[in-house]
Amino acid sequence: MEGRKLRCTRQVAILIKHLRRRKEYSQEYMAAHLDISQNAYSKLETGKISISIDRLCDVARILDINPAELLGKIEIN
Repeated sequence: MEGRKLRCTRQVAILIKHLRRRKEYSQEYMAAHLDISQNAYSKLETGKISISIDRLCDVARILDINPAELLGKIEIN
C-alpha cells in the first residue's frame, strides 16, 4: 500500500511540474501564489511531501486546470 501511495504522489508531482513548465511559471511564482516558500514548493513538486486535496485544488487553479482533470491523468495500478 505504501508503495502505491508513493507512486501516486510522484505521478502528481511530475504532472504538476510538467504543467508548470508548459505555462512557463517558475517555482518562485507558484510558491508566491500558494503563500509558501520556494523550498516547500520544490518538495511538493519533487514528491518529497504529499499534497493535500486543498493544496492540489490551489495548484490546479493557478495552472488553470480542473483538479479532477489533473487527477484523471494519474495512472493507478
